[in-house]
Amino acid sequence: MIVDFYTRERAQLLASTVTQARAIMAAVDSGFARTEAALLALGTSHQLQRGDLAGFHSRAVEAQADMHADGIVLIDPDGRLLLSTRRPYGERLPKLASAPLLKRILATGRPGVSDLFPSPVDGQLIYTIGVPIRRGADAAMTLNATATPARLAGLLAERSLPRTWRVAIVDGSGKIAARSHDIERFVGRPTTSALQRQLALADEGGFETTTLDGIPVYSVFSRSATSRWSVALGIPLDELTAGLRRSLAWLIVATLAALAAGLGLAWRIGGGIARSVQALAGPAAAVAAGVVPEIPPLALREANELGLALQQAAASVRTAQAERRESEQQLALAAEAARLGIWVRDLVQGKVWVSSSWRELFGFLPSEQISVAALLQRVHTDDCAAVRRVLALADTGERYEIEYRVALPQGGLRWVASRGSCETGGDGKPRLVRGVALDITQRKLAELAMQQKQREVTHLARVATLGELSGALAHELNQPLTAILSNAQAAQRFLRQATPDLDEVGDILADIVAEDQRAGEIIRRLRRLFDKRETPLQPAAVNPLVIEVLRLLRNDLLSHGVALSTVLGAEDAHVLADSVQLQQVLINLLMNAVDAMAMTDAGARAIGVRTGLDDEGWLRISIADCGSGIPNDALDQVFAPFYTTKDSGMGLGLSICRSIVAAHGGQLWAENNPDGGASFHVRLPLAAAAETAAP
Repeated sequence: MIVDFYTRERAQLLASTVTQARAIMAAVDSGFARTEAALLALGTSHQLQRGDLAGFHSRAVEAQADMHADGIVLIDPDGRLLLSTRRPYGERLPKLASAPLLKRILATGRPGVSDLFPSPVDGQLIYTIGVPIRRGADAAMTLNATATPARLAGLLAERSLPRTWRVAIVDGSGKIAARSHDIERFVGRPTTSALQRQLALADEGGFETTTLDGIPVYSVFSRSATSRWSVALGIPLDELTAGLRRSLAWLIVATLAALAAGLGLAWRIGGGIARSVQALAGPAAAVAAGVVPEIPPLALREANELGLALQQAAASVRTAQAERRESEQQLALAAEAARLGIWVRDLVQGKVWVSSSWRELFGFLPSEQISVAALLQRVHTDDCAAVRRVLALADTGERYEIEYRVALPQGGLRWVASRGSCETGGDGKPRLVRGVALDITQRKLAELAMQQKQREVTHLARVATLGELSGALAHELNQPLTAILSNAQAAQRFLRQATPDLDEVGDILADIVAEDQRAGEIIRRLRRLFDKRETPLQPAAVNPLVIEVLRLLRNDLLSHGVALSTVLGAEDAHVLADSVQLQQVLINLLMNAVDAMAMTDAGARAIGVRTGLDDEGWLRISIADCGSGIPNDALDQVFAPFYTTKDSGMGLGLSICRSIVAAHGGQLWAENNPDGGASFHVRLPLAAAAETAAP
């Protein structure tokens, strides 16, 4: 509170000091302004306008007393003194060597105040206030009033400021024009470099510094916006901190007195506390064993309450121990019933504890020593690297969950699901890893059987789709075979000629080879679709895959009178996919689109195929038709197994398509088009993203 009070008092003092600096600077500016006004009035003299400089000299001498100036001079544009009231009229006067104020007045046409400079008449330090004398629109000369710094010193003396403060009036160039102390010593000298730096940054402010006579002060300054002169007030730092030192001295004395009284009281109370704590030490040790101790009455009320709490805690510990033993028995029974294997690995001592169920699960005898190395020897070779990574992850404090295979000593494989978490010590480092293991062999076998059934259903759906395309495929194969037959018959005719044209025969044979390759390519595509084997996921270019499907369905689309339009964007896009399964999805969607337009007029049947990247950088394949669309309440139901609107449909096509797309990490959905018909969208991650997510 004392420091806060001192801070506020100091801030208030500095704020009032800034106000005083402004007031002094305002008084200086007011004096400059009065002199400028008097000079402007004198400049309208008839003698000066007529060029009667002798008469104007007499008039200027009379006006000098009212201006509180030491002299009045008239200066022409070249810097020559035309007259000075400090010399009789007609006496030869010197020319100014440097006249910055004269140049400024002639350039701007406005009055101004000069910095301190030696008088060209008598060499005494002076400053001048000058106004322009005009002849027409231009300034022809300047009329100046000169004054010595002694007049400014009188202005400082009129201020009731503390005698210890240092006050200075500084001209625009940073020289001292007046000072409250040692004016004869410092007038005309540059002020401190610290003050000059502050003046270069701001027109008002405060800072700690040392005066020219070596006194540490807090200096406050204010600079005029018109004359660019400044006033600086320096408050000795000793005066600023004297009040704080007195308050702190009283505070220290009061604190020492309170400390002495507190120590005496603490000594008395501490003795009672120590006796009570000693009396409670034995009962506290008995609490850990669950024994309810006998505690005699103690001197302190709080100690008696603590003794009662210890008795209650002992009873709670006894109850908790009994409940823990019951919980451990129940947990052991539950683990046995669920065939859960429990294990604990001490990372500090390198020891492993396992339950009997865990030993049975992994095929270890009760007498065998358990270690991480022994466990890894039982893990299937293909899963060993993954288990090592998980164990290393657990050592760093991470929770984990993994499924892997175990090769049993008596032969056979067992699938195990294992979960674990890490416990850290007081230093934050991993200390124990606890976990459970569960036999999931039956579940895994069921999953593998289901996957096999799903592959068979997918293949059957593919074969059914190819059955629907058989007419179009036969027509597509018939074209190259017909061409081969026609070319072979033509070759026979050429060869029966007396002089066969061998070049023509060569061209015919080249056509036969090309058509044969075309037929072979058609058969290759069909064999891929009929193939029942699974192929691994690998990067596949999307646009060529779509083009191959469209070639396969070209004749079927033509036979149904369907116009096809394609917009194939993302030319370099690749996805991680089984190309055959992805082709099966596209064939199914395209054939569904053809069936959806069965009731549409022949000239209005059209299918649009589009590929490109969406806003999230995923690949999207869209197939749009011009059919009757899908009821809004059935947009998601169409993907349900055995749901169909066809008379001869199985209702598995779209369900299988969605399963295939989901297995590729993507989505398949349907929506109605605004202008009629429906669109099916396949969204897949690009190959780089899919490869990153695969592990």
